[in-house]
Amino acid sequence: MPKIVDHEERRAHIADAVTQIIVRDGFDRVTMRGIAAEAGYAHGAIARYFPDKQSLLTAAFLQVFNASHERIITRVGSLRGLAALRILSRELLPFEDIGADKSRLVLSFWDRAAQDAGLWDVHDANITRRRGLIRRFIEEARADGELHSGVDTEEAVNRVSVYNAGWQMLAVLVPDAASDDDLSSSLDAMIAGLGTERSRMQATG
Repeated sequence: MPKIVDHEERRAHIADAVTQIIVRDGFDRVTMRGIAAEAGYAHGAIARYFPDKQSLLTAAFLQVFNASHERIITRVGSLRGLAALRILSRELLPFEDIGADKSRLVLSFWDRAAQDAGLWDVHDANITRRRGLIRRFIEEARADGELHSGVDTEEAVNRVSVYNAGWQMLAVLVPDAASDDDLSSSLDAMIAGLGTERSRMQATG
């Protein structure tokens, strides 16, 4: 009886292999032969799923992005507003238990998305989804009276987006400045900067 191949599982395994190579060696050193060795598949099996390096990078990025998005949704649960926003940022920031490995992959994707229209479209669709989640939590905070009255929703979405992206970049390029204590203090300050005095007191009390 012929062996049944789970193609989605194989695609995910290959994407994992690409991620490991990018983290360890950089995207420029990604080759079909190297991926095959990393994944434990025959060279021809890789091209069957991914015809070129762009498709490989896209698959690795989407796997990391979607996994983080699902974890955020799961960990937020029934929480709302600033508490949910804190969980979102905590999940994206390169704390020691998460590490900067995924940030290295994201930076590789950003670099190429800035120069390639196809990759830019992939990033735009997914960052729009992420920003929509940030916007939802900010609007919940406003509805629940947690948000400072002077905070504009779209400015806050930009502030949180830049904050998370900035720490990902810093963790890769200036790791000594991105300790867990640095991240925790910065996250506290970011959330406090959005909230009312009452919500700040509740967060620290």
